[in-house]
Amino acid sequence: MSVTAVGIDLGTTYTVLSAINPAGKPEIIANRAGDRITASAVLFQADGTTVVGQHAAESAELEPERVVRWVKRHIGDPSWKFTLDGVDHTAVDLSALILASVRDQAADVIGAFVQAVITVPAYFDEFRRKATMDAAAKAGIEVLRIINEPTAAALAYTTTGTVEGNVLVYDLGGGTFDVSIVRVDSPTQMTVIASEGDHQLGGVDFDRRLAIYFDELFKAEHGVSLLDGSDESAMQHTLVEAEKAKKKLTTVATANGVLLRRGDAVLMTSVDRATFTTRTADLLVRTEMLLDEALDAAALRSEEISQVILVGGSSRMPQVHDMLRKKFNREPLRHINPDEAVALGAAVQAGLILHEKGSYRNEATSATYLAHTKVTDVTNHSYGAIVIETEFTGARKRNSIMIRKNTPIPCSRTQTFYTLAPNQTIVSCQITQGEDEDPSFVNVIAEGELELPSGRPSGCEIRVTYRYDANGRMSCTYLDVLTGISKDFDLDHSSRG
Repeated sequence: MSVTAVGIDLGTTYTVLSAINPAGKPEIIANRAGDRITASAVLFQADGTTVVGQHAAESAELEPERVVRWVKRHIGDPSWKFTLDGVDHTAVDLSALILASVRDQAADVIGAFVQAVITVPAYFDEFRRKATMDAAAKAGIEVLRIINEPTAAALAYTTTGTVEGNVLVYDLGGGTFDVSIVRVDSPTQMTVIASEGDHQLGGVDFDRRLAIYFDELFKAEHGVSLLDGSDESAMQHTLVEAEKAKKKLTTVATANGVLLRRGDAVLMTSVDRATFTTRTADLLVRTEMLLDEALDAAALRSEEISQVILVGGSSRMPQVHDMLRKKFNREPLRHINPDEAVALGAAVQAGLILHEKGSYRNEATSATYLAHTKVTDVTNHSYGAIVIETEFTGARKRNSIMIRKNTPIPCSRTQTFYTLAPNQTIVSCQITQGEDEDPSFVNVIAEGELELPSGRPSGCEIRVTYRYDANGRMSCTYLDVLTGISKDFDLDHSSRG
């Protein structure tokens, strides 16, 4: 049975859905309002119903207590919740509402579907990836694969035959930033070499810098703040005006007509591009530093990058173009809409997976790439185990790295360790994320105990296996070789210490 190949870019500010059309090409599926992107905002109406999309985003000013936005920044954090009318809503719950809404609206065009590839920032850790999959499951969507956003964007470009060589993907979305370096050998062969990122850096941070600037002007004029939290409506309105001004400044030198208000106090003002650039310079530097780290990890110089791809709405900012143009001595590519590239690539990935499974048939000549395209991604962090080494000076703890950052995936690594003391009945299993061998400089992301029988000598073999799958998710097993007793970890919230 043939099924539809669907990709979904679940974004911080906007969510986009794409599908492979009968001609074998990925295309964006507009929502019921005719918009190609859907605001990742949820409005809880007084009658108990929910609304997802632009209307919800616009309602934040009038009903701020009933609207939630930027949920993606909290996904994977079990302590975060949005509470309304005595009911707690987790980031997984809210993301599921967004996913279900875009699925139902797309079904009007392409028919009902239950499977999709869903994208995440390259630098999302295991918990955020698992939470994204949980949200999809709650929305009734079977995840064919979780794919990194810059990888998906590069795939969208690669399969068009418009890029080759060492390609750098600069992905500045609404709430996250990623940079990946990809080796494109042909329109059907793409390998990710290195990735870096920051899941707390995105377009909303640039918006907030403008909002702070507007707040300073307003306080100077009226003596009250727009952002002190005492007037939620005024704060939401200021953030909306800041986002509008940022978008205007991509095409004009001065954004006029900025309307600020709190109660009866009103201020009409403007902001120029030079002020915006100065106020956000450190944010841009943070992206450049991560870019340099990716180049170092890939062992490449800037002049060895053949093309630069812009992804994410905030990559349109002129200061981004200026920095990249100066650094790579070339004009960045954006002939695929930066808002849409990730979703288009995700649909291509869905087509590849379904074709491989034999459940997707498309005889269009332009779809033949689905039978031949190969994509290789990499791990986004290093993963290790805390072990105890004995030396002449005594015992010390060390982080033994099992899977190194930027290892091609899927992959599996096994190492053998040994019990330290006679009659040892417990092995402490501590799974780490980080690049350092010093346990003080890495994060323990899961831990537990492997129970052993008593009465044994020291030096009994413990075999540890770490696995990293194509979804960018890790699991591991601690095995006592003599007895066959094992302890398994599938990283989710319950595996945290």
